[in-house]
Amino acid sequence: MAEVQSEYTKTRDVGVFVSKDPSLKFIAQATAKLSLECTVTDYSMTAPEGEEIDVSTLSSITKETISGLPAEATVSMNANFVIGNAAQQVLRKSYDTGDNYAFQIKYEDGSSIDWIARVTSYEFKGAKNGVVTGSFSFKVKGKFVFNVPSVNSGQK
Repeated sequence: MAEVQSEYTKTRDVGVFVSKDPSLKFIAQATAKLSLECTVTDYSMTAPEGEEIDVSTLSSITKETISGLPAEATVSMNANFVIGNAAQQVLRKSYDTGDNYAFQIKYEDGSSIDWIARVTSYEFKGAKNGVVTGSFSFKVKGKFVFNVPSVNSGQK
């Protein structure tokens, strides 16, 4: 039997957290946080394209460009919409106030992704299957921070 050669990160048993209060600092051990993973069904994180600056001159053979400032990164989360869920209440509050909150996705292997963001839109809808679903869209302040697991980690 051949050994598995592919590398991957499991989404099962993932932790999805938001700080309980507005914050411009990443989630730390002592940060009051709320859990979203029992309602989130999937998520998407998009690093933005940088502005393209034309530096071509009369002597250029082809167009020459350099990267300028990137736009804000975006995140979207699809969820089972639960009006009384404390974490979803924080997301709706972020939309209402424009406040930034700290977010973290923590994987089974102990790795994590941290970011600061504000909710820019959300929607919810009822479907014929009887489950109210929704989505939240975020604009990221700064960049995503990717954390490699330490030797003794692996706990949510």
